Amino acid sequence: MKTVLQVKDLKIEFHTYAGVVQAVNNVSFDLKEGEVIGLVGESGCGKSVTSGSIMRLIPMPPGKYANGQILFENKDIVKMNEAELRNLRGNKIAMIFQDPMTCLNPVLTVGTQLMETYILHQGMTNQQAREKAVDMLRRVGIPAPEQRVQQYPHELSGGMRQRVMIAMALGCNPKILIADEPTTALDVTIQAQIMDLIKKLNSELNTAVILITHDLGVVAGMCDRVLVMYAGHIVESANVKDLYAHPQHPYTWSLLQSIPRMDQAKHKLQTIAGKPPDLLNPPSGCGFMPRCKFAMDLCNKKPPLFTVSDSHQAACWMLHPECPHDLKQLFAKEVAK
Repeated sequence: MKTVLQVKDLKIEFHTYAGVVQAVNNVSFDLKEGEVIGLVGESGCGKSVTSGSIMRLIPMPPGKYANGQILFENKDIVKMNEAELRNLRGNKIAMIFQDPMTCLNPVLTVGTQLMETYILHQGMTNQQAREKAVDMLRRVGIPAPEQRVQQYPHELSGGMRQRVMIAMALGCNPKILIADEPTTALDVTIQAQIMDLIKKLNSELNTAVILITHDLGVVAGMCDRVLVMYAGHIVESANVKDLYAHPQHPYTWSLLQSIPRMDQAKHKLQTIAGKPPDLLNPPSGCGFMPRCKFAMDLCNKKPPLFTVSDSHQAACWMLHPECPHDLKQLFAKEVAK
């Protein structure tokens, strides 16, 4: 498959009164055509900052692209001018935000906001744009779209507003869709419908998707590959089956332990003790070390991403030859439970 996006050694900083927050640090990954990547991790680990940086939505100041490249169609998005960014956003790369109520303009009808995208990026007339707006609302499953285009965001339910955001994002057939927790604050039935819709449109349009979510169950059913983030770093990268069956980082394993399991009625949900590190003063070694039950002296140094297989990498010293064999066995035993 053709690679549509390359993120190389991306580093995002926020310069605040308290100091420099290193929100994203040396993040690298590729996205292929039609692929669905899941970006997971605790709140504050850098997921949304990473996704926002792809569309250059990081406010500057206080944000700063301290290092790295974001390559799309052989061009570095970090170096694009405003005209190039206008052509990119909503046209070639689109985004579904967490809360549609705050992203839709409350004083404009749904139809007007959809039409603006088609007129700007596809050069349509008002009539053509209106017809396409109705068609897109119909495609995303909104009933009576001819009437809905005349309504304001507050007249729609949360699920319908999110469908409007999806219709807006996919109207120009973008090559990449970034879905930043698209089911936040929706009930489980609507969540399932929204995720099914994204998967269906991904299949039909061959759109590459970056899905940001806390729901590892959604990731298992939606994604081809998973990137696990912690303290601004990618600590594990693998295809879905490998990650769930054989996690190689204690943080990934801890996240999986916190999921309710249907096959174990008496399975006790685990929590991760402690809290993430302060990114104003990030640790010199492994960021997860203070919370890790498998920590050792070697963890005082920053671990690189070790190669487990062609499609699996993890930043954990337990993959290093110097790691004690009994510790490796202990971790393998815990994972196998």
